[in-house]
Amino acid sequence: MEIRRETAADFDAIMNVTLAAAKQHQIGKQNGYQTLTALRRSGQLTLSLVAEIEGTIVGHVAFCPVHVSGGDKGWYALGLMSVLPECHSQGIRKALIAEGIEMLRAMHGKGVAIVGDPDYFGPLGFMTAPQMSYGRSNANNLLADDFMVMTFDDRLPYGRMEFPEGFLSVH
Repeated sequence: MEIRRETAADFDAIMNVTLAAAKQHQIGKQNGYQTLTALRRSGQLTLSLVAEIEGTIVGHVAFCPVHVSGGDKGWYALGLMSVLPECHSQGIRKALIAEGIEMLRAMHGKGVAIVGDPDYFGPLGFMTAPQMSYGRSNANNLLADDFMVMTFDDRLPYGRMEFPEGFLSVH
């Protein structure tokens, strides 16, 4: 398996992976490709990686900057992850996440935030951040137990993390 940055030639394959994953899970993530396209067009897509096996794109993950109300810079959201259903349980998702995190570290990022399953993301190094809030409205705080961060310098930011529009609904 090769993990690399996306290219313009990958856009259709990324859409196919995203839609196949959404259909398999039936959890309303069909708008993921539109969100990804909007982030790309607005310059908010910091890092977009694909996993490729024998020339076929089988997975994708994207990272974008988040605004921290306390002024901390260099924080990113992890989301928009998808893997072809027939390729689940091969470690593709974890490999994409690990490669993305290493690239963000190399870019002097401060850390990564995710809204996701603590049982999955906790062992990867993410921790809950009860002192913080996230999202675009207080309604998103209904999932506060699923808001997690990974800091690269052992310093947690203070304040509210604001994710780009649509990003939380498709992670």
